[in-house]
This record gives sequence, C-alpha cells and structure tokens, in this order.
Amino acid sequence: VKFQTFVVAMARQRQTKRCRSAHAFGAALGLGSLAFVGGNLRVPQGEAALPRPAVSVAPESEALAWKGHAPRQSSLPFRPDGKVDYESIDQSPVSQVLMGTVRNLLADATGHDSRTPGYDGVMELVREVNDMEGTAPELQQRARKVFEGILPNLGIGWIPPLWKQYIQPYVPQWISNYSFFLVFFLLFPWLMGPMEGDDHKEVEVPKSWRSVLPFLPETVRVPQSVKAERCRFLENANCASVCVNTCKVPSQSWLKEDFGMPLHIQPNYDDFSCRWRFGVEAPPLEEDEAVMVPCFTNCPSEFKGTKDALSMRQKLRAEKEAEELEASNERLARALAELTPDGSALSQEALEERVEVVKAAGKCWSVDAERAKKRAALAQG
Repeated sequence: VKFQTFVVAMARQRQTKRCRSAHAFGAALGLGSLAFVGGNLRVPQGEAALPRPAVSVAPESEALAWKGHAPRQSSLPFRPDGKVDYESIDQSPVSQVLMGTVRNLLADATGHDSRTPGYDGVMELVREVNDMEGTAPELQQRARKVFEGILPNLGIGWIPPLWKQYIQPYVPQWISNYSFFLVFFLLFPWLMGPMEGDDHKEVEVPKSWRSVLPFLPETVRVPQSVKAERCRFLENANCASVCVNTCKVPSQSWLKEDFGMPLHIQPNYDDFSCRWRFGVEAPPLEEDEAVMVPCFTNCPSEFKGTKDALSMRQKLRAEKEAEELEASNERLARALAELTPDGSALSQEALEERVEVVKAAGKCWSVDAERAKKRAALAQG
C-alpha cells in the first residue's frame, strides 16, 4: 500500500511539473496557458489566447465615448482623477526609447518641440500636425513620414526591405500575422495601452517537436490580430481626424507598402478599443466605417466644427454616376455588416445613432474629402 501511495504521489508530481512547463511555454509565446485533458495536453477552447489581468471598472457612465463619456474598461489601475495610470508602462526603457524617437520625428514635422514632458507632450505635437494646412491625403502622408522614420532613427532601417523581400514571401500568412502581433503587443503599449490577441487561428504543432518536447499540445491557438483594450492614443487625442489621418490611414499604407503586410485598423468610437487585423485588406476609405463619424464632443482641435462639413456620401453622389453610387452603397452596406460587431461601434444601433448625427451636422471636418476648404473656412469663421 505504501508503495502504491508513493507511485501515485510521484505521478501527480510529474504531471504538475509538466503542466507548469506547458504554462510557461505558452506564456512565452503569447499563446496562453496549456492544460491536460484526459492525460493529453490541450489548449482550452474557451480560454483566451493571452492571459489577461483582472479588468477594473471606473465609476463612469456607460454612454458612448465619442460623446464625451470615459470608457470603463482598463486592466491598469486608475488615478484619483479617474484617468488610467500608465506609469508602469512609461517607465519601461523600451517605452522611453520609442516615445523619444517618435517625439523627435514629430518635432521635426512641426519645426519645434513641446514644452510638455512625457506622453502629453507627444500628443500636443500630434494635434499640431493634425491641424496643419493641407488636404487629408497630404496630412496622411505627413504622418506616414513619422512612422517611416522610426526604424531608421533606431539604426534598423534595413528591416522593412529584408522582411518584404526575403521573409514575407516564404512564410505562411499566419506566421507573418503572428510576428506583427508580437511586435505591437510587446513594443507599443506606451502608444496604445495594454493589448491582447484576437482572431486566433488553430495551428498544429509538428509531431517532431512533440517527440522532443512531450509537454507540447497537438494544436495551439495563435493570435492573428492585436486589440488595444482602451486605445491610449485615441482617448488622449479625442479626435476622429487624429485617429484616421495620423494613425489609421498612414499605418495601413506604411505596413502594406514597406513590409508587404495588409492591415485593416478598426477603431471603436463607442469604447475606444481598437483592433489591428494583420493580413486583412482595408476597404476604400470612403467605404470605411471609421470615416462615418462627427466631431467628438470633447474634441480639442483648434479648428473644431462639423456644421458645414460635407458628407463623403454626398460627394460621391455629386461626382459619380447613379449606377456607380448604387454599387458603392452596396459595398458600404456589406462593409458595415462585417465591421460593426468589432468595428467602429459596439452595436448596429450605436452605429446608426452616430450616422444620424453625421447626416444632421456633417462629419468631422478633418476626415472629409474637402478638408483643406473646411479648414480654411473654420479658420476664417
């Protein structure tokens, strides 16, 4: 009996060690914890691919964020003033190097630096770039130069051509998507706040690996997208134009043209979350939910105004033939049906409410096709 008890105890101890090893392996790869089911190692189907800390809730209204109400979700602690405390992220050496690099590039674009230290100073420069004269494409190109300058200023400007020519064409798409997920998940919380994996893909672990490492599972769920739970950039900008013109559009074009990575960025204006879907082509901007948005209630732009903004849909109606407009409307309807669940709104009803505001008062002037004219009119009036 003592011998049987000893054998059982040793078996349990061995299985516990294997479970701990599996958990550590999964966490290191960003694949979440692994578990034993029926004596075999499996990734729990109902478990998120990335372990998430407990999400605290701020004592704020559940109303829509673009209307001026603070989002409630955050895995970081809140400061006494109710804002999210990013100190633990900003103190990271990686965060400080990347933030300083982006700040210097923004200062070059504006011709001067901000007197405000830290992330708030970076956002002051971003808003100044956003309010500059020019059309929306000119603004997007100006912002893209900032993104393009990050790697060369870090001394690693050789990475994009190396990736595009010698790596991207020869690896499966899921590996490329996962690689970009890791880059943003590990290096850019200072810009977007805490992130998690999304759009997971089941990938079989090679038998040769499992023969050497017996604790490995048969399959793992690999994230293909990264989702900011509460985008710090969007919340601090509090401006649809800053989101679309200085982040979404230039980031999509930068990754597509320099790295060969299609990207569709889906900001959610209701709760300020944001999903970056790697390997997914972005729709034409005029058909993207992200541009169907009025000025935010608390928009700090110097040229805030929506009363005279022209709707992108009205512009299409004036410039295109009736059949082309009808086809465009159909594409927009399909896009809305696909994007809304995890797109720019929390529900179809919330999206319809936002669209009604756009119809009555116009879109955010700076995401409009007639941006240059609208800016001039606002500056004069």
